[in-house]
Amino acid sequence: MSREGGAPPKYRQIADDLRGRITDGEFSETGKLPPERELIKQYYGVSKAQGTVRQALGVLRDEGLIESRVGSGVYVRAWRPIVRHGLERLMADQWGSGKSIWDVDVEGRLLEPDDVQIQNLPAPEDVARALDLEPGDPIYSRNRRYLVDRVPVLRSTSYVPEDLARGTRITEIDTGPGGVYARLADAGHKPVRFREDLRCRMPSVVEAGDLDLSAATPVVELVRHAYDSTGRVVEVNRMVLDASRYVFRYEFTS
Repeated sequence: MSREGGAPPKYRQIADDLRGRITDGEFSETGKLPPERELIKQYYGVSKAQGTVRQALGVLRDEGLIESRVGSGVYVRAWRPIVRHGLERLMADQWGSGKSIWDVDVEGRLLEPDDVQIQNLPAPEDVARALDLEPGDPIYSRNRRYLVDRVPVLRSTSYVPEDLARGTRITEIDTGPGGVYARLADAGHKPVRFREDLRCRMPSVVEAGDLDLSAATPVVELVRHAYDSTGRVVEVNRMVLDASRYVFRYEFTS
């Protein structure tokens, strides 16, 4: 597999070919990829290519397609991606009926909130600006990590103005049926419109540790604003998601 002018590096060519073979189901019977020496023979036939093949496997590992098992080899990752239904999960028929917005995403898989932290604190400048408050105005913060099938997939931090959260279960670990949005509706500030901004980036050291990410796995940073019928922002939610664990789905009708 020689490299022509302008072609990707050899390890990228190998990674692209292996990715296609994985997608086509070539390794589906056992899930196991050939050992390195066999891959070297398939792609090069010379032992000096070992480092290049390892680079290619590293690319696929960082993409979340494969995983190494000590003493056994390299396998196609068995993880089933979470399909995040961006519109359906936020419909009032979902949380308004007492369901979790997660219900449309996890489809019966084990979901566990972890490391839940609730604080009454002064609003940082960026949060205050988003909530149309003054910096230092009191807000409630709900910071938690979510595990699906015991794997950390998301860190989520919600910010709600204190006057909307005070006296409600938003200030408690268990917010009750329907979650934060149902409690805001109970308080007369039902969310009727949402905006989500997404960007893909590399994680910080803290984020990589928190979500147990491999070295080059990107994250999706998603910031959601929830608005009531007066146009007031009643919640800002900043999420950091393991990009290799998710498919983002948006269905529209014209």
